[in-house]
Amino acid sequence: METTRDQIDIIAFGAHPDDVEIGAGGLLAKEAARGYRVGIVDLTKGEMGTRGTPDIRIEEAQKAAEILGAEWRINLEMPDGNITVDHENVMKAARVIRTYRPKVIIAPYWDDRHPDHVNTSLLVTEAHFKAGLRKLEPEMEAFRPNIIIYYFLNRMEGFSFIVDVSEYYAQKQEAVNAHYSQFGDAGLKPLAILGVKAPLQFIESRDRFQGSQIGVAYGEAFLVRSPVPLEDPLRVWGR
Repeated sequence: METTRDQIDIIAFGAHPDDVEIGAGGLLAKEAARGYRVGIVDLTKGEMGTRGTPDIRIEEAQKAAEILGAEWRINLEMPDGNITVDHENVMKAARVIRTYRPKVIIAPYWDDRHPDHVNTSLLVTEAHFKAGLRKLEPEMEAFRPNIIIYYFLNRMEGFSFIVDVSEYYAQKQEAVNAHYSQFGDAGLKPLAILGVKAPLQFIESRDRFQGSQIGVAYGEAFLVRSPVPLEDPLRVWGR
C-alpha cells in the first residue's frame, strides 16, 4: 500500500497494529465506503506482544487496512511498551497531520489499563494542537484538524455518540481476524491489549451492547471533548 501526500479525510491513530480495528474498525469501513479517504497510523510494531513478530504484525496490519478500505497505513516505529509523550514523538505525529491534513483525527480514549493506550491518546492530543502552531517547524505548513474523536478499547464511559456500524460489521470482523497472530489459534486465550479471555467474543459482545443502546445490531461508541452540533434534532429522534 503506497503512501501518498494527498489530503486525507480521516487519520486513525493506534498504539499497536490492531488497536484501530478493535475500537473503530466499523466506523472506518463505513466512512471509506462512503468515499471518504482514510489513513491509519500505528505508533509501534507491537513487538512486546506475547504472540507474533514485528514483521508478521506489520504484514497483518497492511492486510487489515486494505480490508477496511484505507488509502494507506504507516508505522512511526516507537518502542512498544515505552511510548513517551516527548517533543520528538509528538512531532512525528504532528508531521503526519501536517502532511495529510485530515478533517478528523481518531485516537484511543485517554483512560485505559494499558499505558501505551493512555500515552498514545495524550501524544496525539498534543500533536493535534502543535500541528497548528505556525512558528513550530515553520518550514512545514501548519494545520490543525477540526476535532479528535476518541475510541474505546478497555474502558467505555461517558461516550458522546454511538455510530451504527451494523452494515459494515462483517468487514470489521474480517479486519480484526486479519491479525491472525493475535486472534487466530490464540483467539480463545487472554490477550494483553484487552486483558480478557476470549477477546473476539468480548469485542463482539461490547459492540452488540453499544448497538442495542441505539436500537441497531452493532455500534461503536466515541467521545469528543466539544459539543456535538445537531442542525435538526428531529432528523435523529423524530423518526
